[in-house]
Amino acid sequence: MPENVGSGVAFIDFDGDGWQDLLLVNGRDWTEQEVQQYLAGTGKGRAALIPANRPHRHSTCALYHNNGNGTFTDVTAGSGLDVSMYGMGAAVGDYDNDGRPDLYVTGLGRNYLFHNESVGGKPKFRDVSLQAGVADSGWSTSACWADYDRDGRLDLFVCHYIQWTPATDVFASRDGKLKSYVGPVSYKPGASRLYHNAGGGHFVDVTDRSGINRQPLMSGAAQAIPNKALGIAICDYNHDGWPDLFVTDDTVPNQLYRNNKNGTFTNVAAEVGVAYNQMGQARAGMGVDIADIDNSGRPTAVVGNFADEMLALFHEQKDGQFVDLAPQDAIGRASLKFLTFGLSFLDMDNDGLLDLFALNGHVDKEVEQGRRDVTYAERPLLFHNEGSLRFREVGLQSGAAMSKPLVGRGLAYTDYDLDGDVDIALTTNGGPAILLRNDGGNLLNSLRLTLQGTRSNRSAIGAVIKATVGRVTMTRTVHSGSSYLSQSELPVTLGLGSHSSVNLIAVNWPSGGTSTFKNIAANQMLVIDESKGIVQRHPFPHRGPPKRSRG
Repeated sequence: MPENVGSGVAFIDFDGDGWQDLLLVNGRDWTEQEVQQYLAGTGKGRAALIPANRPHRHSTCALYHNNGNGTFTDVTAGSGLDVSMYGMGAAVGDYDNDGRPDLYVTGLGRNYLFHNESVGGKPKFRDVSLQAGVADSGWSTSACWADYDRDGRLDLFVCHYIQWTPATDVFASRDGKLKSYVGPVSYKPGASRLYHNAGGGHFVDVTDRSGINRQPLMSGAAQAIPNKALGIAICDYNHDGWPDLFVTDDTVPNQLYRNNKNGTFTNVAAEVGVAYNQMGQARAGMGVDIADIDNSGRPTAVVGNFADEMLALFHEQKDGQFVDLAPQDAIGRASLKFLTFGLSFLDMDNDGLLDLFALNGHVDKEVEQGRRDVTYAERPLLFHNEGSLRFREVGLQSGAAMSKPLVGRGLAYTDYDLDGDVDIALTTNGGPAILLRNDGGNLLNSLRLTLQGTRSNRSAIGAVIKATVGRVTMTRTVHSGSSYLSQSELPVTLGLGSHSSVNLIAVNWPSGGTSTFKNIAANQMLVIDESKGIVQRHPFPHRGPPKRSRG
């Protein structure tokens, strides 16, 4: 079962040079002990399934340093990240506020918290998961950092999928020989975890007291929520300044945990309309992202689902309820036969409206034997935001790389070459990672903001940026998590269209404070400190002269 879900990708500027470095999370071969456990559970003999003298690869994460010239160098060896694991996902955040971003890597069996101790550009990470209390167990998938109690320290939410071991893997076969995919309905749900950052490098498991995994009943009691969690995104759906958590689940209802501002959460997913589809059915939720896609100030959540289920596009109405717009839009029609894992809202052409990139790939290698309209490898989908909450699929018109079928899984974005537009990294199941460079996205103007918290957490995760450009105010959030098993860069790129400046930027920090800046010129990179204001200004090194676009 774990071989089907893939693994993620993360961007992290580990050495603080302003260039985003790349982390790839990998699985590994099974150990001899795991193979024997599996064979014992299925009742199959060794010769029937496992080749004699099979090699075993002790795979690790892979860290690539961004050289600043369009190339990367593998710096994994000796970095401390070269630990053999069955990896799944990654989340980036400075949990101890020392100015260096740290890494949390999820996996099968246990997780890892890597404290960043890099000096002089040389990567050095130390595994502190056991002493920090976040090694966890079971099968973890996506994770995110969020300061849910606004004390200035990043807390940690960890998704758990299903209860699985090699010995309990369900064996199914179409021909009695080749193993076939068996879905999550055959397994008991896992239980996601919430860890409170107590300071001093220590975390406390507050899952039970927080109400995570519990659903209140009318009687006043509570019942357990089945978790088969794959995706997590931070949002503030009720606009109260406190981070809420949206969790996507595979074959069971999604959860939207409202932050009660007292260390507890209440699941309101069904109440506000994001738990099910329009027919009241749970879908196979994988990746998730949340953003302001129409510059209304209200959030929209996109969720990747199984083939025949289409993407969900939950848009918040003025009354606080969410409505799924996908069935009436190109997003629903184009995605119906695709199985989507990683996905992100991003402004691919800097026109000020967030577009949508969806990475697809099936889980059943034999799906094409029974169907002509669904394939195992699938091309990515790219939806251009046309305004007025309407999208147009433009993937096949966006370069040869976009037409190639992939077994896609993790997806993250960054401006890796600092030319003013966002690029994309993605992972494939059983294949290589892919880096997609955005060519032409910077024909329109942009502004790149890197935020540093002081009273707030150093990574500024949860900070909300409101930028007024002409008559439009766009809202962007610094967020951890989102997509699938992956972490996009923490800096925020604002697409400005043909505007040469931003009238007003207001940064609402997680601490509750606000910083404002007026008449900021376009096509530059700013570093904003919560206490000091703008502390660095630089032009994009690879952007070239500003250009104007007719469209």
